[in-house]
Amino acid sequence: MVEQEYTLEEISYSRKEDRRIMESVLNNWFMDPKILNFISPDFNYPFRFKKWISQYYRKDITNITTIILKHNDWIIGHASIHIDGMNGRVFHLFIDEPHRNNGLGIKLIQGIENYGIKSGVQSIQIYIQKKNIIGYRLFQRLGYIDQKEPNSNLIRMYKNVNN
Repeated sequence: MVEQEYTLEEISYSRKEDRRIMESVLNNWFMDPKILNFISPDFNYPFRFKKWISQYYRKDITNITTIILKHNDWIIGHASIHIDGMNGRVFHLFIDEPHRNNGLGIKLIQGIENYGIKSGVQSIQIYIQKKNIIGYRLFQRLGYIDQKEPNSNLIRMYKNVNN
């Protein structure tokens, strides 16, 4: 992996140009209903970008930031963070399949964590589907702690980032 080929960039779904670009990217990524279900289990297939925006990004847009990962100016990763006071919640973390298993998820998560820290966040949490063993192990390696969610298909993990 050549470091210069990969860059992190902040976008906002409130900006028209960012929405236009991300609509194309997400439509491509979520053509497979299994992938959409894995990233957003409560979102119905087929993927509809406008519904995605209204369901996840319109309500509290000023407190949500999205970081994208680019490889030679091509978007290959996405993660959003919702900041509520001193707490952040990561959601919609995704690395395009051909680019997985190269440490890029770590790069994207660290970018989100850094953004959160600069914004005054003291802890970050993420919910992971129980069947997402790879994601679970990744967050464990990055210092996230499992908080059991009884009677749920999700695992809540958190990390104190103010250390």
